[in-house]
Amino acid sequence: MDGQRLTRIFDVIDQLAEHGPQTVTELSSRLNLPLSSTHDLVKAMVEARALACSGRSYGLGPRAVRAALNVMDAVALPRVAGHHLDLLVQKIGFDVYLAMATGTRVVYVARHAGRQRVNLDIPLGRSLLLHSTAVGKLFAAHRPDVYRAMFSRERPALTPQTRTTQVQLDRDLAGIRSRGVSISRGESLRGVVGLATPVRAPDGSLIAAVHVSALRNSLPSKEMAAVVAAMHETSTAIETEIADPAVA
Repeated sequence: MDGQRLTRIFDVIDQLAEHGPQTVTELSSRLNLPLSSTHDLVKAMVEARALACSGRSYGLGPRAVRAALNVMDAVALPRVAGHHLDLLVQKIGFDVYLAMATGTRVVYVARHAGRQRVNLDIPLGRSLLLHSTAVGKLFAAHRPDVYRAMFSRERPALTPQTRTTQVQLDRDLAGIRSRGVSISRGESLRGVVGLATPVRAPDGSLIAAVHVSALRNSLPSKEMAAVVAAMHETSTAIETEIADPAVA
C-alpha cells in the first residue's frame, strides 16, 4: 500500500470519527478527492471491516472502533479508572461502565459487572443514542459538538418515556448541568434506570462518564441519592489520579 492511499484511509477515518456517518459524495467533497477514487477506497475499507455501510451512508466499522479502543487504552484512562470502578461495583452492586466520546460518537469503553446483573449486553464501542441515554445526554449537556449532533440525528421514541423534542431535551440538559448528574428513567429500555456522572480533565473539559445501569425495581428513588454520591466520589477519584498519578 502506497503512502498516499494510507493517508487517505486515515483521512476518511478522521472525518467519520469527527462528523459521523457520511455518503461517498460527502466524503469526496470534504476530503477533496475524486468521487470514483473515494468510492473505491470506501468499498475496500468496508471489505476490510474498517467501515460499515447503512443505506447510502458509511460510518466506522468494528475494526476501526477496536483500534480506537486500543488507542484509548494506550493513553491509560480506562486502565486508570478500572480500580476505582471496581470499588464502585463493590459498594453499590450494580453494573458500572466507563464511557468516552470519539468525535461526536459516545461509546462504552469498559464494563464492570455488578452483582445484580442487568441483561443489556451492550457491546463496547457501539454508538449510544444521545437523546435517550444518561451518558448521551450528559455529553450533550456539556459538549456543544455532541449537542449539535443530537439534533442532527434521528431521535426515535423507544419507550413512552423517551424525550424527542428540542424543548423536552433542552429542559433535561439544563437540569443535568445544574444537578451534575444525568438520569435516564426507562427512556431507552422500559424498567431500566441509567445514571451518569462526569469525569473531567484538569482543564475542566468533559472527557468521560461513570455510568450505572440498574433495574428500576432494584433501585428505589430513596436509595438513588446514595448511589449518585458514590458515583461522584468515583468520578472525583479518577480525576485526581489523572491530574496527579502519584496521588493514587
